[in-house]
Amino acid sequence: MSIRPFQPEDRAACLALFDSNMPEFFLPHERAEFGQWLGQPFDSGEYGEYFVLEHRGQVMACGGVWLDPQNSGRPAGLSWGMVARKAHRRGYGSALLQFRLKRLRALGATEIHLDTSQHSAPFFARSGFREVRRVPDGYGPGLDRVDMVARLAP
Repeated sequence: MSIRPFQPEDRAACLALFDSNMPEFFLPHERAEFGQWLGQPFDSGEYGEYFVLEHRGQVMACGGVWLDPQNSGRPAGLSWGMVARKAHRRGYGSALLQFRLKRLRALGATEIHLDTSQHSAPFFARSGFREVRRVPDGYGPGLDRVDMVARLAP
């Protein structure tokens, strides 16, 4: 298993990961947003950094980090994390999450924000995130938006 920066050639694999998680974790209307977002430059700038986790040459997970240089109330966070549906509960998500938290810690972040669905919230809670807000149907019918936060030890 290895984690490396996202490359434009990874776009199709990341979209396939997204597709494998519909409709339980993502709704179909979110695919266009994710696809457009994947076309942005990932260089620690406005869109942060994005990574893929590979196992035996196959992309099994992807996820990103961002850091707000103006520290405008949401200093750092996680973006668009997902694991291939067939590979859930095999440790890929945990490995990628720990990698991203370590990266944010190295960038100086102390508080991490994310939004996720009610289906993924328990995964993040096991890693120290706490729920700060829940919006029923916040992403669409049947898919609640759950905002979570965690403090990083220095």
